[in-house]
Amino acid sequence: MMKNQLTINKLLKEYSSFQFIFNRGKCMNKNEKSKTKNPYVKWFFIHVLNHKILFTLNFIGIVAVTYTRTIIPIRIGAITDSIVLKQVSQNLLVTMSILLGFYFLRNIVEYITWMIGHQLGSKTEQSMRREFFQNVQNKPLSFHDSTKTGDLQALATNDLRVVNTLIAHGSFYIYPFVQTIVTLIQIQTFNYWMALLTVPFLGLYVFFVLRYRKHLLPYSKDSLRKHADVTVALQESLNSVQVTKAFYAEAVEYRKFRKTVQAFRNNRLGEIRIQARFYPLLTLYAAIGVSLVFGAILIRYDLMTVGHLTAVLLLLIALINPTQMIFWATRDMIRGFGASERLFSTISTGEVELLPEKRTDYSNVFKGTIEFQNVSFTYPNDNPKTPLVLKNLTFKIKANQRVALVGPTGCGKTTLAKLLLRLYDPKEGTILLDGKPIQEYPLEMVRQQVSLVEQDIYLFSQTIEENIKFGFPEASKEKIIEVTKLAHAHDFISKFDKGYDTVVGERGMTLSGGEKQRVAIARAFLTDPDVLILDDSMSSIDSETEENIAKAIKNILKDRTTLIITHRLHTIRTSDLILVMKNGEIVAQGEHEELLMSSMDYRKVFGLHLGDGKISQEVN
Repeated sequence: MMKNQLTINKLLKEYSSFQFIFNRGKCMNKNEKSKTKNPYVKWFFIHVLNHKILFTLNFIGIVAVTYTRTIIPIRIGAITDSIVLKQVSQNLLVTMSILLGFYFLRNIVEYITWMIGHQLGSKTEQSMRREFFQNVQNKPLSFHDSTKTGDLQALATNDLRVVNTLIAHGSFYIYPFVQTIVTLIQIQTFNYWMALLTVPFLGLYVFFVLRYRKHLLPYSKDSLRKHADVTVALQESLNSVQVTKAFYAEAVEYRKFRKTVQAFRNNRLGEIRIQARFYPLLTLYAAIGVSLVFGAILIRYDLMTVGHLTAVLLLLIALINPTQMIFWATRDMIRGFGASERLFSTISTGEVELLPEKRTDYSNVFKGTIEFQNVSFTYPNDNPKTPLVLKNLTFKIKANQRVALVGPTGCGKTTLAKLLLRLYDPKEGTILLDGKPIQEYPLEMVRQQVSLVEQDIYLFSQTIEENIKFGFPEASKEKIIEVTKLAHAHDFISKFDKGYDTVVGERGMTLSGGEKQRVAIARAFLTDPDVLILDDSMSSIDSETEENIAKAIKNILKDRTTLIITHRLHTIRTSDLILVMKNGEIVAQGEHEELLMSSMDYRKVFGLHLGDGKISQEVN
């Protein structure tokens, strides 16, 4: 279990009635989720309460600031009465000094509370981002197939920053409500009639604040999705820049991006229109004006003192600053919980493949026997009528065999390889490794001992050495050089000025296609897998280099099962077993000479590279 991942045991400990996050990789199902109201709120507070000291200090700071905001006007009122009644004394001067100290103390406490709030927000954002990354990183491939990369990027960056802002500024949304209650209580201690007068105004004040929140809610929540749409559009446009230029379609991409940005802008203008109709501040000014007039009348009939009226007015004026904060505090609160909902929805979707942090040595565990028994598969989606990609596959590969998998493009060869890595699980049927169902092996064991070199090579924007030892970080430099020599990569790597420390750039852009494939082959060899799958991994390598690699890796292939997806005639011809695929089915299997005689589909595949005359020669 990952160290920083929140588990269901912890959730049950803090919120026993809310079972809503996966346990050992299992997420709650839809029925459990429907029983839990707003589980993302509970998830949010679990992260916040992980920092109990900061949370407690922030709460104490809010109480202290609220107290000083009310106590100072009351004391000023008392001082005013003393001055009006000409009762200035040494004690009054001491009181004024203390009051001045209170004022500076309030500013200091408010600043400290502000900083604590930001610290709490930053730490919560950090823990949420860590959990989000680990969760998404360990989602199965089916999750990533149905999720836009740009949307995940927006969640990991913008949405988490919004959550940070909610925590840092959330207290300022609470201030006006707490201070309104305290203000009303304080006013009634001065004059009952004055308290009754301010009740309607303060009631309207709270009503308009809540109304403002209600009208702002759809715009603020939608702004997160609009921002994610902009991120997705930008990410897709940048990734396709070569295609865009090749088809002279810059104008098309610009129009698409402008449309997305316009939608984001329109949503923002909607927020501004709501803010323009912000009535609480007007209500507060009206309350101050009416209180001033009514207070003067009460003073005229000796029903109230000047000091009491001063205190009342200052209490109402003290609400102005928190009210102005409502503008952005409300928006931040709505966006923050909206972001929490989006984040939690992603985290709680589907299952999670939880792998151990420490590498276990599983070498020489598999003998390498592979068997498919009536295996069928279709890529997960919402359409139950989607045709099968693989249909009732049944075959057996013996340990240490070299098997060629051939067939036309789109017949399911790469999908079969992904099933062996358990990137997906079959819809029907069973895959056996050494006679044991593949699901009964630890997932990390399968991924470590079954290695895939794909046709579309992905290299990280790191050094060549870091890319090669990606699957085995503890590998020594000597071992890395050994496998690069076997993959026929050492010579070209040594020609770089920085050798193995050469940074390959994004997706390995500084290397040629053949060089990238040789680095990927070395990366696969370094893990010393029991089963090696080469998915057309020689497609970008010339015949001479392929021959040299074949000679160099001959000893490595000797003691492992190898499945080669290829169109190379020499590789096909020299394989121990050939599996011929068509439309997701195994239509023939056997050795080269046998299939030339018995399989029309194999002859068609082979005939793509040989004329009919040569096929006849091969048969004869």
